[in-house]
Amino acid sequence: MKKPIIAITSSMDLNPNRLNDNRTMVSLDYSNSMINSGGIPVILPITDNFEVIKEQVKYFDGLILSGGGDPDPNLYGEDCLQELGDITPERDTFELAILEEFLKTKKPILGICRGLQLMNVFYGGTLYQDIKYVDTNIQHKQKWLADLPTHDINILENNILFEIFGKKARTNSFHHQMIKDLGRELTSIATANDGVIEAIQNKNYPFFYGVQWHPEMMASRGNLGMKKIFDKFIESCKNLEKQKQGG
Repeated sequence: MKKPIIAITSSMDLNPNRLNDNRTMVSLDYSNSMINSGGIPVILPITDNFEVIKEQVKYFDGLILSGGGDPDPNLYGEDCLQELGDITPERDTFELAILEEFLKTKKPILGICRGLQLMNVFYGGTLYQDIKYVDTNIQHKQKWLADLPTHDINILENNILFEIFGKKARTNSFHHQMIKDLGRELTSIATANDGVIEAIQNKNYPFFYGVQWHPEMMASRGNLGMKKIFDKFIESCKNLEKQKQGG
């Protein structure tokens, strides 16, 4: 069987050396994690061409919604508050469109950090625009090594995270926004000790998971538990292909 081809979304960053020159950017950790788990990563540039988006979906076996800047609060009916970070409406529009198209195919979807937040917004949920609006003393935006686990998460049963880690895991953390109101069809499957939602699932979809931490940073640096998240994602891609082939 061929290796699954995985679409990875990207950010649009301004080249500091030239005016009006945007670049497609995403950490190599996403690609390395896909390669290490048996997938072929392809980085997607942001586009507003819907016909291109629909064609892209045909060629890929799975979708990774990567981390990055903040979703525009206008998407969930709020004004921009003082602690909001950088927003890129063009990226929001692209990722919401490609997510909607992927959902029609039943192909595996994994959201990471911003990706989890965008999944929640897609289903009508809302976000805390900054950690200052949450009652917590936990460090959710660490300043240490990328792969260093810094806080625990508590995991519910009957999902891939429980299969991998059991009731608890320790994760890294690089976010200042988090889920406030959970979107329809979504279930919280892991929380930090302060109650912040750390992982979600759509149980009505074959493989639809979002995590608030960055498993790709940990997996690409040798964390075997976090690698298993990507292993299961790739396995799900392969199983769907087998079903299509009648195997």
